[in-house]
Amino acid sequence: MTAIDGNFQRQRQIHKIALLGMGSMGRRMAQSLLQAGYELTVWDVDAKACWPLCASGARYESTPRAAAAASDLVISMVWDDAAAASVWLDAETGALEAMTTTGIAMECATLSTRHIQRMADECRQRQIDFVSAPMSGSLPEAENKTLVFIVGANSDVMTAIAPVVQAMGNKFHHAGDALDGMSEKLMINGKLGIEYLAMAEIVALLHAGGMDSDKRIEIMAATAPFSARGLREARFMLQGDYAVRVKIRQMVKDLSYAIEQFEARELPCPLHRVARDVFQSALREGHGDEDATTMHRLYEKRAIEMKYPAL
Repeated sequence: MTAIDGNFQRQRQIHKIALLGMGSMGRRMAQSLLQAGYELTVWDVDAKACWPLCASGARYESTPRAAAAASDLVISMVWDDAAAASVWLDAETGALEAMTTTGIAMECATLSTRHIQRMADECRQRQIDFVSAPMSGSLPEAENKTLVFIVGANSDVMTAIAPVVQAMGNKFHHAGDALDGMSEKLMINGKLGIEYLAMAEIVALLHAGGMDSDKRIEIMAATAPFSARGLREARFMLQGDYAVRVKIRQMVKDLSYAIEQFEARELPCPLHRVARDVFQSALREGHGDEDATTMHRLYEKRAIEMKYPAL
């Protein structure tokens, strides 16, 4: 996987962009594109989600198809496979029907490789270039334009989209074709889910043992097994910072798609399955819209319940 530094001579100019999906990530990506000077059209199932962007200069359209019309690049940033299929492929409102062979369709959401293969096939039939460009990072990175994009596209399209991607993040990597881009992202998010739970268990242990948490985390940071992201989440847990960055329900979704990738190759993935089961348990208990850092509180709560079952 090769990092792309963005020193390109643009062959296909991108001026008009449609961004479909104004969730927490989509809104921040849209704002970055506006700040970079792109002519932006936005759409969301909830029209009100688009109003702040319109106040900043974006244009709103009532359907993905209308938003995609005359756009050089159409970006989707929606929740899951079903939402993405509706946005792109709906017979009456889908974006693909409005695109021409000069346009580029780019999927930025974390979805299944099964859906990405379907999109690649649909776009190939229409002679439309298709890109998978999911990103590593959550709301702080989107806010600070430090997202890392994992891009699956041919080299000509990479050249065209490079300035757009760099307007939203500070780095991107060319993983291969469209399927490779999403496959890589699912590996990353699968590991992230496992990482959250590993750090949640450690923080619960630090609390239960009355240990000097700051000192212990400082020591961990100096050793190879601990990643910067895992340590960041552990510090959030210790500080009681549960601002929503990555929802528990998102980890259930992403781990499910990651598991599908293992299943397609008949490979075992016990750690992924255990991680999904733990997050699913929290989801069933009503914590789905909370940040994944809250898992350590659930561990500690269960420990208290086991120790004092009458409470």
